[in-house]
Amino acid sequence: MARVLLIEPDKVLAASCEKIFLNNGFDVDLCDDAQDGIDKIDKNIPNLIIMEVQLANHNGVEFLYELRSYPEWKNIPVIILSMVPYQDMNISYLKNNLGIIEYYYKPKTQLDKLVKSARSIIDENN
Repeated sequence: MARVLLIEPDKVLAASCEKIFLNNGFDVDLCDDAQDGIDKIDKNIPNLIIMEVQLANHNGVEFLYELRSYPEWKNIPVIILSMVPYQDMNISYLKNNLGIIEYYYKPKTQLDKLVKSARSIIDENN
């Protein structure tokens, strides 16, 4: 079964995402900050990470640099699901240098579309 790590500080959104992913046959690990994300990856490497870039104690870009510094984690696909508008981020840099596959702006994202994208990315990478 495909495992998704969701790093999301918004508890309501995290619960909604967890429910829809579980209902679509995924295993889900939840956390709300970058350090907890690193700890969870260290215990059980996910097939995909979905994360907010605005995280407490560690911003998401710093997390991505740390993630990519570990050889065994450098190819884990990542989807950004963020409140930061697309145009405010250097998406091409994130994709080319930090391995971001997709970038979704939360207010305009339907969770069923996110699930379909996750399934497609996992299928391509396994």
